[in-house]
Amino acid sequence: MVLLLRLGELTIKSHRTRRRFESLLVRNLRNALAAEGLGGSRVRLEGGRVFVYAPDEERALEVLRRVFGVKSLSRAVEVEFEDLGDLVAKAESYFAERVRGRRFAVRARRVGSHGFTSKDVERELGAALLKHAAGVDLENPEVTAYVEVRGRRAYLFTDIVKAYGGLPVGSEGRVLALVSGGFDSAVAAWFMLRRGAEVHYLLCNLGGPIQEAGVLHVLKVLAERWSYGYRPKLYVVDFGEVLKEIRRKCDPSLLTVILKRFMLRAAEALSRRKGFEAVVTGDSLGQASSQTLTNLAVTSAAVRAMILRPLVGLDKDDIVALAREIGTYEASERVKEFCGAFAERPRTRASLEEVEREESKVSPEVLERALANLKVYDLKSVRVEEGLYSDLEVDSPPEGSVVIDLRSEKKAGSWRIPGALRVSFDQLIEGAAGLDPSKTYVLVCEEGALSLEAAYVLRKLGYKAYSLKGGARRAGKAAQGGGAASSAHPSRESPGGGPAGT
Repeated sequence: MVLLLRLGELTIKSHRTRRRFESLLVRNLRNALAAEGLGGSRVRLEGGRVFVYAPDEERALEVLRRVFGVKSLSRAVEVEFEDLGDLVAKAESYFAERVRGRRFAVRARRVGSHGFTSKDVERELGAALLKHAAGVDLENPEVTAYVEVRGRRAYLFTDIVKAYGGLPVGSEGRVLALVSGGFDSAVAAWFMLRRGAEVHYLLCNLGGPIQEAGVLHVLKVLAERWSYGYRPKLYVVDFGEVLKEIRRKCDPSLLTVILKRFMLRAAEALSRRKGFEAVVTGDSLGQASSQTLTNLAVTSAAVRAMILRPLVGLDKDDIVALAREIGTYEASERVKEFCGAFAERPRTRASLEEVEREESKVSPEVLERALANLKVYDLKSVRVEEGLYSDLEVDSPPEGSVVIDLRSEKKAGSWRIPGALRVSFDQLIEGAAGLDPSKTYVLVCEEGALSLEAAYVLRKLGYKAYSLKGGARRAGKAAQGGGAASSAHPSRESPGGGPAGT
């Protein structure tokens, strides 16, 4: 058996470009096979087709369909023949049982110099198979007998497995993808890989070790399943001080736009240093307040770098469906959005002049300090810490626990967790030394991201702390429906609602 691989759009390139693309594709195919323990396989390129001889065809097929540049694959039998009669006899022997009792069609393709045409093969083989089958159906056959003739060899098969097409990774330069670990940024990076870009990643970390571990889980999927032919890297910049300065000095309604402008500046600076040709984001038009057409324009104006937004026209449902197909869905589902935890009634139509005036209050040195402490991971070799926050979440506060709501008065709105203390994230961390080590603490934020980080920090300091799973949003829905997450058992009432947080 042999795997027959059909190439995608690279076949329409100029001769010189096609040769370069085919060379990259063969490199990536060999790298994929070796990475998946199929290094003993043999790869042969011949006239717009790639033939792969592997010890485990089924496994090799599943691996190779994820190599970009491959349009489709088939498991085929390779036969040598002398003339048309010999070819038909061998093809009849192969297809006879496959068409028995079923309606069939023959499809032939021929490359080389022969004394017969593709139509001759279809006619002669069709006549030979008719006695085994229930009849011929050229429009909707139950079985299609494919014959691909190349010189004195023919390849016989019945199935065509669709692959992902695109261009070979490495054919379209190097780009830097801004990632948060969520569905969007991972799918955006996948689209750029599919278009032949060598994708590396930048995390402007707002959530400490929790977010970093989550992002690594997501990117390991892209690195190990889709990024053949190179070694993708993740660059991590601690954006904690940047975020703190923006929150302290700038209009909170402009926080997300200003924060994303600083993230783009970080990406641009790293691109200049490392030679990346464009920055990739997971923006989808209108999906969030920072992704309106006006705010995207204001955000983009922060840098001169080329910004690519491959998801700009996709619905959220489209993006989530692609995350499932790619394999990043489960890992991304666990990563929460951190910057949204601090946003206060975000503007959907920010003006560039006002944004520039507000962000001028933040010293550029804050970003320079963050970039000076860059962390780098080789995504194919890094080992991701498992279970970092598996025991940090609870569905409802345990009996006698102290519930601390990290939301501000504005963020909390009309629904509150009964008896919860109101303390901001900064106040909690700065005053952690004053907490009672005999108490159990349950932290709450809007969606469970900020509270997860707070619980992690308190655990490191020796306290028994948890994050309310899904945050106040999930608890509020459960309260309306009488679910478990609506139950709260704080040890004491909050005097006057506690200090206002951010």
